[in-house]
Amino acid sequence: MGVRKRQLKGKETAEYHYEFMQNGKRYYGVCEGCTTKVAALAYEKKIKETAKKLAEQKSAGALVQNFKRELVGGDEVTLDNAFSIFERKPSKRSRSDKQMAAKRSYWGDFCAFIRAQYPDLVNLDQVTRQHAEEYINHLKTNGRFIRDIQNGKKASYTAVNSLSNTTINVYHKTLRSIFSKLSEDAGLLFNPFGFDMLENESANRDAFTTDELRLIGDNLNPFVRPIFTIGICTGLSEGDICLLKWSDINGNWISRKRKKTKVNLDIPIMPPLQNFLREQYAISGEHEYVLPDHAAMYLENPDGISYRVKKFLESIGIKTTRVFEGRQRATSVKDVHSLRHTFAYLAGCYQIPLPIVQSILGHMSPEMTKHYQAHADRKAKEKYLSQMPDFIGTTPVKQIDVQGSMTSVSGLRKQLKSLVDKMTATQLEQMYKLAIELQEGGING
Repeated sequence: MGVRKRQLKGKETAEYHYEFMQNGKRYYGVCEGCTTKVAALAYEKKIKETAKKLAEQKSAGALVQNFKRELVGGDEVTLDNAFSIFERKPSKRSRSDKQMAAKRSYWGDFCAFIRAQYPDLVNLDQVTRQHAEEYINHLKTNGRFIRDIQNGKKASYTAVNSLSNTTINVYHKTLRSIFSKLSEDAGLLFNPFGFDMLENESANRDAFTTDELRLIGDNLNPFVRPIFTIGICTGLSEGDICLLKWSDINGNWISRKRKKTKVNLDIPIMPPLQNFLREQYAISGEHEYVLPDHAAMYLENPDGISYRVKKFLESIGIKTTRVFEGRQRATSVKDVHSLRHTFAYLAGCYQIPLPIVQSILGHMSPEMTKHYQAHADRKAKEKYLSQMPDFIGTTPVKQIDVQGSMTSVSGLRKQLKSLVDKMTATQLEQMYKLAIELQEGGING
């Protein structure tokens, strides 16, 4: 027993060999790289310590946990430096400063929770599923762990006592992504956040009704008019409206990538929007952005756009929030994003095919959008979007009944009768001749 050189054909081997017993089991082998007895003894000592540690493991789980560094490699990545490593990782989509700031905030909140609850937990590979589940439960029952949300060096607001499932899932998804990206760096055997997310609540934005659109059209002020005009005519999101550039406008088309998803958008410019852009060019044609003031505000403080739009809507009697069952806080249901829902709603009422609406809104993945756009060509978009109403007054908004279809035939007869009763003799004679021609098919269309 011990370390020694073996005799091979009357000669000693160049390397040393070790041999010892541990808990009734014989261990033996070559002391790799050892050219002296001192080095061989040190090598044997290390092997003995490993064998003793192996013998002490009481389960397969404990064996994997204690030897994961040897099994999967990786370095020690601490909770404190994990996010800076994550930031340097390549991403399929470019991440804006705003997005990264939000992710950094989520990670910081999780780390603060772990430091308070488990002060001895330092490295990423020490985080277990139990820790992750405890944090998600904390978000659900108590809200963020850090109560004051920082904006620069100054606390901008205090977190609420509970978060919606949708918001919690954003935290969950971010933390899962960070652990996934750093799995090889930290030698992780599993992702502690790799469990199911909470069921999302269906508190979507509401579309504006036709009555609300008329009310909005009658009360537009200089700030909100561009947002509603562009939004209702294109279905663009708040960021895409505010950051629309003159270079995005080519003839009678808006061609740009959607800010959020980077999907290519190709949207025809209908007469109401043409009229507005013609007026706007005289104001901001020399600037990069169609709406320079809106762009500056969005880039500096995007919440300011939503705030002013909601304030406008509330001032004319349109409620912008609603308290849903099971929720303590009111949820936003009417804001700039509602224009996208309104665009889709009106498109459905005017029987515009779904692939065309989807290709304009850019809802789907780039692959699916490309598939649908193969059918939704420019001619089809122009044909169908020309039917869309202009709630600001250029073209009257067509009446839509509660089922979402055009006004019934009986309703049209009543409206025509009402008009006929007010006509002069000359107008009645002209109307009569027109009716005869229509009946006989003398007028096309």
